[in-house]
Amino acid sequence: MISLLNILILSGCSQGWSVANLELTPQDTVTNTVFIEVMGTDSVLHYYHGRIYETSNWCWVHHQYEDVAK
Repeated sequence: MISLLNILILSGCSQGWSVANLELTPQDTVTNTVFIEVMGTDSVLHYYHGRIYETSNWCWVHHQYEDVAK
């Protein structure tokens, strides 16, 4: 029981994020994302999938179409 506790303590979360024992790097969390995160002028976050068009885009946070402008 003590050895199991030692293993859990030594291999804890202090080594950073990992998924399926693979360590995540900044490149994994920035370039390989599914959603594009956009912050509006009112500081509200919006998540879009795929390309962003200057017409209606589906926001996955608000579950509605939203118009995006440059």
